[in-house]
Amino acid sequence: MIKTLPVNQVTLGMYVVDIPGHSMMAIRQQGYIRTPEMLTLLRKQGVKRVVIDTSRSLTRVATPTAPKAPEQAKSTPAKASLKEEMPRARKLYNQARQLQHRMMHDVKLGKQLELEPVEQMADQFISSVFRNASALNCLRLIKDKDDYLLEHSIGVSILMTLFARHLGYSGSVLHKICVGSLLHDIGKVMIPSEILNKPGKLTDEEFVIMKSHAAHSRDIIQSTPGISPISLDVAAMHHEKLDGTGYPDGLKGEEITTYGRMIAICDIYDAITADRIYHKGAPPTVALKRLLEMTPHQLDRELMQAFIQCIGVYPPGTMVELSSGMLAVVQETNEGKPLKPIVKAVYNPKSRTHVMATVIDLSSPHCSDKIVRAVSPRDYRLELDNYL
Repeated sequence: MIKTLPVNQVTLGMYVVDIPGHSMMAIRQQGYIRTPEMLTLLRKQGVKRVVIDTSRSLTRVATPTAPKAPEQAKSTPAKASLKEEMPRARKLYNQARQLQHRMMHDVKLGKQLELEPVEQMADQFISSVFRNASALNCLRLIKDKDDYLLEHSIGVSILMTLFARHLGYSGSVLHKICVGSLLHDIGKVMIPSEILNKPGKLTDEEFVIMKSHAAHSRDIIQSTPGISPISLDVAAMHHEKLDGTGYPDGLKGEEITTYGRMIAICDIYDAITADRIYHKGAPPTVALKRLLEMTPHQLDRELMQAFIQCIGVYPPGTMVELSSGMLAVVQETNEGKPLKPIVKAVYNPKSRTHVMATVIDLSSPHCSDKIVRAVSPRDYRLELDNYL
């Protein structure tokens, strides 16, 4: 269906067929709105209306409704340092674990999902990310391998919130993306525990049962009053692949929305980097390499590149070995310099002694130190939580 929308209603993933009154614009060719920069360009060029094809758009297009009274804009949370935000982020992370546990317990008993607590949690996640994007990201790396299901759901939610914000999403759309990611694995409560918690490789028959969790998630969320199409797409499509080899619906190419493409990346990345009872998590560099190997046949190339820019090669919370021999913990990424984040040196592995914590900006022209590799704190009998 062809629709004409005001430019302020145009979002990433829509397929543009015409820009009335701007026939000479450089982006006048038909195509997808792939990046926030394209949206910015439309507005800077004075575009008022855009004609889109809803059947080809990667995002669902709502039917325009009568304008409502303007809502009072939410104020953006004040920026905070990592040290200031960490206590709040820890409390929020623990609350998220409790919420996940309660939701899964209720669904297992046949109760309907309560959306309000999830929406409140999404608002708090977003506020924390706006105050300091590194705090929750650091905590994502401190996981209990015996409680993978809860930890994974939260980890993916953190990654999706960071990723969506990086792509320029805000307001209600960002909120709905976060809600969907918090709910994306709710269907796993329908999987028998002996399969869900099996300490080893699943048989072909067991894997078929395990894969059914995505359909369960979709059905549970679809029946939840008040759920948005965006949240549903996020949850229902987290295992879909561009080449049609994913599940539960085997969607291909443009059948998968931008939100579905985003969470596929976040879900795989978190799964690869997570410790489990039978599996040691891989370093971020290894996870990114595996994801890139899946691009562009299974994962979206442009979104994959944006994801790397968002989280960095060495995300906050990663322990790294420096060329000086010191071990350090990444504090923040430096935009445009993925290999040169801000780190805090904490340990000398040669002397097996802690050192006075020193913050180093590896992007500084006066800094000769550089990252040699990512390391596991456990290999040195260190607890990452002690250095955050």
